[in-house]
Amino acid sequence: MTTAQAWTARDPAEAFFPVELRQLYMPAKNALNDYQQLKRHFAVVDVERQNPFAVVTDDYKLVTNKTAFDMAAKVMKKVFLTTEIGDMECLNITMPKTRSFCHIDLIHKTAEFSPWEKDKWTAFLRISNSYNRTRLLRFELGFCRWICLNGIIFGSKSIEFSYAHTRRGMDRVDRFVQNIGDIRKLETALTEKLHQLKRYHVPEKEMLPLLCRVFDIKTTKDVVKKQRRVDELLALREQAKSLTQAYFSEMGHHGYAALNVLTGYASRPAGVIAPEASMHGLQQKAGSWMDDFISAIKSPDFSFDSYLADYRQTAEVIESL
Repeated sequence: MTTAQAWTARDPAEAFFPVELRQLYMPAKNALNDYQQLKRHFAVVDVERQNPFAVVTDDYKLVTNKTAFDMAAKVMKKVFLTTEIGDMECLNITMPKTRSFCHIDLIHKTAEFSPWEKDKWTAFLRISNSYNRTRLLRFELGFCRWICLNGIIFGSKSIEFSYAHTRRGMDRVDRFVQNIGDIRKLETALTEKLHQLKRYHVPEKEMLPLLCRVFDIKTTKDVVKKQRRVDELLALREQAKSLTQAYFSEMGHHGYAALNVLTGYASRPAGVIAPEASMHGLQQKAGSWMDDFISAIKSPDFSFDSYLADYRQTAEVIESL
């Protein structure tokens, strides 16, 4: 589970299929077999599959995955102070079968850091792009643990740069780089948070309700009437159990092991309808939990009973299925 995974760089060109804007037509008024062009509306089309993704207006700026990748490569050079694109590799590509959106993660091959001995992490830049208008084009800085490739989008700020696909928002790359600042300072901040997590005891029995809290999973006893939902919760339960046993046995019973369970689930979620669409949001929630939990345990009145509250009841229902 947590042993080092064989990792091979992905080819980002997997996401570079041709997409174009095409004119739209509708039947002309008072005319048979005649059509008139819609001057302000266009279809965003997957050229290879002849599949329309969305209808857009004429102020829409089509940004292809290839264009987004080229922009991100420039950002990577500035963030990591490199000059060669060969220093970068594609860590992962997440894309549904419809190809309507994608996440492309880029890393710098040598920009790794170790919170402690034999536990290496690296930063990645995630490109999020869509052709069906469900996502803004976005660049976000994240971090992943090399040994298992579990990723998080670090912190509540998430250090992101986003804009709609319009002509008014194409000039902010430098501002994004400035907002990131010194990457080494971010790595130091993350390392300190990981140490704080490792110093706090987390009982293994609290992991399922904790996972439910972090990912806002709620259910009641009535769930038994919905077989599909029961199947989803059973898949979640088994994955949570497997991850918990693996990480807690290897690392110990503390917040850092809990974080690895959470990021392990977020990076490869079970029991969700569309894992490709869910992964990014789950990784954000895992990153946000780190700050939330560290803040909560500073209180002398902290207890898991109050922290988990109703989520413990959800966990009991899931355990009873």
